[in-house]
Amino acid sequence: MKRFSILLILFAFIISPVAAQQEAPQTSLNHYIEFLSQSSEQVIRRFKMLRDYQDDVARYRKKPDYGLRLPSSGPLEEYYYQKATHGLGIEAGKRKQLNAGLENVWHVLNKLDETCKALETYVRLKDYERDKLKKSDALVEEIQSLFERYAHDKNALYTQIRQVYTGVQNRPVTDPYIVTEKAMGEVIAAQQRLLDALPYYLNEENKAEWPVALVRQSILDDEKVLATIGNTASQLQYPASDMVGSFKSALTSMQDIKRRALDDHNFAAQQSARHGNAVYLSLVEQFNHDMLEFYKAFVGYSRPGHLLLNYPFFSPVMKAEGANNVASAGKSTPPFQDRSFQPLNVKKATAPANAAVVKTLNQYVDWINESLRQMHLLQMIVRNYQSSAEYYRDPAKAQKRANLSYSHEDFKLPSSEYTLLLSASSAIPEPYRKSVTGQAEVLMNILQEMDGLSIELIRYTSEKQYLQDQLKRSDAILDRYLVLFDILDKKKEQLYNDVRRIHESYPNATPTSSWYIAGSAMLKTMDNGHDVMFGLRDYLKGEASKLPETDRLEADSRQLIADEYKNMKGLQRYGRSNGLCPYTPYEDLGANAGRFAESVQKYKPDRSGYAAHPYESFYYFYNNELVYEYNNFIELSKAGLLKTINQPDVFAFQRTTPQKPDVPPAKIEEPKIEKPRVEKPAEAITQVQANNGDITATPKPPARQDTRPLANEGAPANAPITQVKRDTVYVERVRVDTVYVDRNAQLQNVTRSLEGFAPNNMVLLLDVSSSMNSPYKLPLLKRSIKSLLTLVRPEDMISIVLYSGKARVVLKPTSGAKASEIARMIDLLQSDGDTDGNEGIKLAYKTANKQYIRAGNNRIVLATDGEFPVSDEVVDMIRQNARQDVYLSVFTFGRNEHTGQKLKKLSELGMGSYAHVTDASADLQLILEAQAKKLAGK
Repeated sequence: MKRFSILLILFAFIISPVAAQQEAPQTSLNHYIEFLSQSSEQVIRRFKMLRDYQDDVARYRKKPDYGLRLPSSGPLEEYYYQKATHGLGIEAGKRKQLNAGLENVWHVLNKLDETCKALETYVRLKDYERDKLKKSDALVEEIQSLFERYAHDKNALYTQIRQVYTGVQNRPVTDPYIVTEKAMGEVIAAQQRLLDALPYYLNEENKAEWPVALVRQSILDDEKVLATIGNTASQLQYPASDMVGSFKSALTSMQDIKRRALDDHNFAAQQSARHGNAVYLSLVEQFNHDMLEFYKAFVGYSRPGHLLLNYPFFSPVMKAEGANNVASAGKSTPPFQDRSFQPLNVKKATAPANAAVVKTLNQYVDWINESLRQMHLLQMIVRNYQSSAEYYRDPAKAQKRANLSYSHEDFKLPSSEYTLLLSASSAIPEPYRKSVTGQAEVLMNILQEMDGLSIELIRYTSEKQYLQDQLKRSDAILDRYLVLFDILDKKKEQLYNDVRRIHESYPNATPTSSWYIAGSAMLKTMDNGHDVMFGLRDYLKGEASKLPETDRLEADSRQLIADEYKNMKGLQRYGRSNGLCPYTPYEDLGANAGRFAESVQKYKPDRSGYAAHPYESFYYFYNNELVYEYNNFIELSKAGLLKTINQPDVFAFQRTTPQKPDVPPAKIEEPKIEKPRVEKPAEAITQVQANNGDITATPKPPARQDTRPLANEGAPANAPITQVKRDTVYVERVRVDTVYVDRNAQLQNVTRSLEGFAPNNMVLLLDVSSSMNSPYKLPLLKRSIKSLLTLVRPEDMISIVLYSGKARVVLKPTSGAKASEIARMIDLLQSDGDTDGNEGIKLAYKTANKQYIRAGNNRIVLATDGEFPVSDEVVDMIRQNARQDVYLSVFTFGRNEHTGQKLKKLSELGMGSYAHVTDASADLQLILEAQAKKLAGK
């Protein structure tokens, strides 16, 4: 046995040099790369630790009783370091040079580990309480410098590795694997250069320049690469060939991050480093764990025939604090640079358009639609601002109010799409290119002036200039907005018409295909719908004496339905639940076109004077039910068809006349309500049937132990707010509940003022599930809320709870002094997800009780389009809260009034009101809820 052991040792000694010679140089070099990637992962963990720690430090400086914490870290991993040092397949002299660079990286990594652990010990000992974070600042500064040293030494070592690899790679440059490796490597190097140029600031409050031009150029470069990379995939063996497509998808994902980053870099984002920091970390994560992982897989699947080199992970660094030289609100906004263009003189082409031309023309349509979407958002913002600003026209009254504010942080210039559009325009024939690119430039100039005017309004309101000029400059800006909205509307129409003329100058490649036949029939319907829409606009503007004729649109609707099986012959039907089914948009467009024509003919002016502009419902219907369905069909088609554009709501923003001096509102006799008698026995109760049991609603509440916070916590400190007190004394309720009174009579006599009414603690419990996506639902809900926002006072508190999907608070109790902020939140509401009514009700009551106002109007308003199961627990909660002055009202939405009784019973149980909201009543319903309780003594 002893002899055998000796022989085994001798055998291992003999074959070890042979094994060393058998390890390929590329394999040894990849051990170095593996060490660098693993080390970079440790650096990234330290990077994120420092970021979170610095956030805690910032909070501690503001509130010293907030303790600091740092997670404990373990020892450094030495396995990959030891593995790399052997370098068995590399010539001794070169291995010595590489190991010297390896030692530099390992030394910095150990120094970083020691410094971070010193910071951990410092925090655990709470020495920051003794030296006021002096040592903390020094350690943080040292860690930042070590990040930079590590990145420098890592890159230096990788350069050495690359040089050795070039010397040992003996494959011909025309080899498909080498060609693919080179193409991928160029993409990786380009992303690394961008990451090296992007800043990350430890102090997120820092204002510094962000390299917009560099990101824009990177987007353009990526777009060119995406058009060519992967051409060699067919020459590679599976699964290496499959990794080329995955690598391309990773580049597409990085491109999406850059595009969002460019668009999101608006004025609000420029006021801090948060936007740039978030983009930086997103790109690092995508680069390391998506792009490089797919490249590594390509390298692995290329073996054993091709031995290629991996790339190390990127390691982040923190830049020095930059100068605060970002853009600030300017003094004045210059008018946009306008240019006039004659309609294109288009000549008929002899051959069909290639795919690049069709794609580019559709990009123009998409960009116009995105521009219109941003314009509509700005229309809503300035409309809300205008309604708030009128209360500040009188300087004496304005000084007593909370500060007037303005923000357009949700408005984003479609910069990335515009950049790609100009680049793709090279596919358009030269005779037409200059005109369409010039028109797109003018539209972008208009959007930039709109953005500039909003930035000016931010400065105007923050400096309280309205106290000096009685809103003179504000009026001029709003007047200019009205002009710009109209100009953009007209110019987008000319651009679309020219784009369409270019498209129609080409013969279609497949004129007999069902895609083309059906698409052409749908386009004819859209053209007639467009004419009806513009005729309606002219009528509502007073430029036409009668409503537009809808005969042709009605005929198109019928024809689309009648010819469905002929037009769609041969196309696969997948079912309405499948988004790839072309029959769904075809059938919906046919049906919706008829409904649109019918609604136009049945239009009658509203005589109440309170409803929103009638064009709004037509605007939503036309874009959501006609344009959307048509464009959906075009996206599914394979016939080179062109999308169409949306139409703006030209009446969304209209100038109001300056507010006249306040006149005391006329007294309106309130419905007489018999109050419960105090001496009435408690046993006299009302039985309310809900779920499967009898629920009792007792009219007199017990005393309330209340330790909730004061009202108006979200209001500015200097806002003149009615003092709202809370204590445990029960105050007799004065209710105006529509369960017991005629709501129609109230709508006719309502006064648009909250003067004399109790402070409101109103929680809006909103159903924004996908079923609310209808002109008769979500738009009316938004309108109703915004009508109330024109009247709310600083003492009124508004909260918003959504219950599509998971119930959540999207707006914490906010003072009426911030009506414009509340309005912006309303504008962002979108229909999505399923309904979770029970959890929504629970969360709404929790929110209402936290902000409870003694003797105030504490009320939850549930807005939905349909009934949902209600648990016994929730029913009991509604009953108990109604006894304690937190009421539940229910609004329903939809084309037809609901016949179900469950929601009505919930409102009765919650001692609130029940109403079906229509176009005629949307502006007043929520105002009535806010007027449900008078001030004491009124």
